[in-house]
Amino acid sequence: MEQLVIIKSKPKNNFFAPEWCYYIYENIIDNVDFKKISKLILKKEKEIIKKYKPSEKGSVDGYTGLGKNSLTSRYEFFNVLKWENKEINKLEKQIIEKHNKFIKDLNLNIPNKLYIQCWANVMRKGEQIKPHIHLISPDTYLGGHICIQCENTSTNYINPVNQLNDPEIYKSKNEVGKISLFQNCIPHYTDIHKSSIERITIAFDLHLNNDQKNDNLKQII
Repeated sequence: MEQLVIIKSKPKNNFFAPEWCYYIYENIIDNVDFKKISKLILKKEKEIIKKYKPSEKGSVDGYTGLGKNSLTSRYEFFNVLKWENKEINKLEKQIIEKHNKFIKDLNLNIPNKLYIQCWANVMRKGEQIKPHIHLISPDTYLGGHICIQCENTSTNYINPVNQLNDPEIYKSKNEVGKISLFQNCIPHYTDIHKSSIERITIAFDLHLNNDQKNDNLKQII
């Protein structure tokens, strides 16, 4: 399953009319043992929450609404792709491969350098990731999302221009192994998680440079 979702405006009829074009790329990763990664994340969750206090940047939990006791609230203090693990190594290769395919499909040049900040989210019954945006700076590039363990939920992307009166929403059904790449300025949120089994995902931001000298960024190209 590979698809390129394009959220595009109709041709405008005057100078002041709004126009937009946003891209979401979806594919399936099928050569990774996601059950092993699920177990690893649940193990690491306890260690990371104990070791680090919640982020003090902007919102305690990245505006997700998961709260200060969540793994998500420590997103800036760890990088999943720096964990020494065979399945994680395979996952990294797949992220690079799918990124490059996305870029080629748009007839763009693959960047000479690419950095990633990668974290995990663990949601339990009744929890929901609220609408939020990762980045809107001039250097904003791509964000990503991989479903590790899920049951009957969706990730919902909101058209940044049409998000108030009658929001235009693209619903992406979650399934294990599904990877989504999207422009990092697109607001998104999840359904309420209703299963007793944890909903586990890996999310990431891709950057074309590391000007801030962030030690948690990992260069993957």
